[in-house]
Amino acid sequence: MDNKDIHLRKLEHIWICNHCNVEYKKSTLFDDIKLIHRGISNCNLEDIDTTTELFGKELDAPLIVTGITGGHPKAKEINKNIAKAIEELNLGMGVGSQRAGILDSSVVDTYRVVRDYDIPLVIGNLGAVNFIEDGWDEEIVERAVEMIDGDAMAIHFNPLQEAIQPEGDTNFKGVHILKEVISRYKKKYRNIPFIAKQVGEGFSKEDAIVLKEIGFDGIDVAGSGGTSWAMVEYYRIKEKEFREFSERFLDWGIPTAVSLFYVKDVFPGTIIASGGIRSGIDMAKSIAIGGHCCGVALPVLRAALKDSKEVVKVLERMIKELKTTMFLVGCENIEELRRANYIIKGELREWLDIKK
Repeated sequence: MDNKDIHLRKLEHIWICNHCNVEYKKSTLFDDIKLIHRGISNCNLEDIDTTTELFGKELDAPLIVTGITGGHPKAKEINKNIAKAIEELNLGMGVGSQRAGILDSSVVDTYRVVRDYDIPLVIGNLGAVNFIEDGWDEEIVERAVEMIDGDAMAIHFNPLQEAIQPEGDTNFKGVHILKEVISRYKKKYRNIPFIAKQVGEGFSKEDAIVLKEIGFDGIDVAGSGGTSWAMVEYYRIKEKEFREFSERFLDWGIPTAVSLFYVKDVFPGTIIASGGIRSGIDMAKSIAIGGHCCGVALPVLRAALKDSKEVVKVLERMIKELKTTMFLVGCENIEELRRANYIIKGELREWLDIKK
């Protein structure tokens, strides 16, 4: 695939996410989690403290914008609008897959623009499959880190998207190669955290065990219930026969709430809850059941196509909802929210009760 094809694909992804219904039909299953209301609260809403630490960086709320885009001229303005909002609210953000910037230096500025702003945590983004298929190594990681002066690096896993994508790379055999890449990188360059990131398909308990063995410092579960990248790729398919084949997999994946429970049981590192996080109530539930921070993407992308003020509105609303939820369950800070009481019902309970 040449660079022009990659640039065009980036633009197609942006257009499809903005104009098409790309969200899963099935739920994240956060509705099956009920936080226990505290009728006396014993809190002052104005004093609710949402500050948190993520990978050694202090954020004003446990919220990051996860990797969205880069690699096309249009992406520069989107990342600029996101970064400006993130600076104002003192949150974290990730960039989209940096493969385009690795292959073509002319689009590096579409990622680098985020460093024109004072952001406490910037997360890079590379694809796991490229380390297997293309022989990428720690030097590629360092180029990606230098591209954005990154504070952390996400390695994304997206087998479903690659299987649906017409030009997808589908060889994920041998992911343990990443163990040596991460180890060598930390010895040779810098000891930044590495995050295993899903893209809407979720991670299982078995996945989390493997990721722990490889040496990842964090996991972004990115479960199903939010943006379906299988759906995004479905809209790009022109051949009728392949479209009919792809339709059968559009609802595939582990719901976000389920993936959070699976991962927290076996992974000792930092856990990011993303995949359909659409409100501060979702955020509160995520943290109560084991997440350390939440990630959001699609609502921010659509806002960023307008301007940075719209991004601020989206994120401020979520933070206000988080504070209100914390007030209603009697939690004055994030550490107390981690110990909040809840019950589980419905389909989520069925997922968690499954035995081999």
